Amino acid sequence: MNKLSLGRVDLIKTFNQARFQLRYFSRTYYPVSMQNWGSMPVNRIFCPLIDSRIGENYIEDCRGKHILIPGNLYFVPPYLPTRWQLDSQLNFLSVHSHLEILPGVELFSNCQQMLILPKKKVISRLLKCLYSPPEHAILNAQKAGIEIYSLLISFLDHYPEDDFWGPLSLKRYSTLSEFLIYHGTAQTSVSDIAKLAGESRESFTRHFTNHTGITPKQMIDRYVIRRCMDLLSSGCSIKETAFRLKFSNEFAFSRYFKRLMGESPSYWIKHENNRI
Repeated sequence: MNKLSLGRVDLIKTFNQARFQLRYFSRTYYPVSMQNWGSMPVNRIFCPLIDSRIGENYIEDCRGKHILIPGNLYFVPPYLPTRWQLDSQLNFLSVHSHLEILPGVELFSNCQQMLILPKKKVISRLLKCLYSPPEHAILNAQKAGIEIYSLLISFLDHYPEDDFWGPLSLKRYSTLSEFLIYHGTAQTSVSDIAKLAGESRESFTRHFTNHTGITPKQMIDRYVIRRCMDLLSSGCSIKETAFRLKFSNEFAFSRYFKRLMGESPSYWIKHENNRI
């Protein structure tokens, strides 16, 4: 794959285009038995804190089951299919964030495995920042954000460089990304974005897949499911979300959501405050 050639001005622009967002965090007990493979369009940092039954709780990815051990940090990249087993005895910290290298493009979105790292001191600092007294909350929120951002950047060294060229290559498709951010719906087709790119559907699909490592349909789905989550999180009902994103009906939307997220939108809304 061709590498990007960047000068000083390009490097500054590239850094300034990146966007970090802390989306969710929670320290909780929350039993989960996820037998179906599921994924989420966010970076997930998962930290077991207290477990009286070590050996029974795990996260599974393509490499197998990873037993959860307090003191370890488990990083699950966006769109990575996983299965989870958490019992009611496990106390954990879960943090969700976005790190977009380009608008709507998650930096770790092509990474194909979890990371498991011993980070006991980092976890302690995170807990101190995230659960500080009210009088220190505003400043500690900044410290927590810096800590999480620094963690994500440190993960770059744990993945092959080639894992990042797909997301970085989407820079050449910035016009399409902007279109999908603001106008992507369930009715957006590969032909629609191929037309924007000035190519036939077949030619565009071939070039896009070679450059980015994902198909145009996968790109569309990533933007649409992100918009689904944002609308549901903002309080939109399933019916309203389906209407705004131009699904034929709420049942078609529910099938779409479950296929990509591993659970129904009603279940996702119900358990949003305990999201793993």
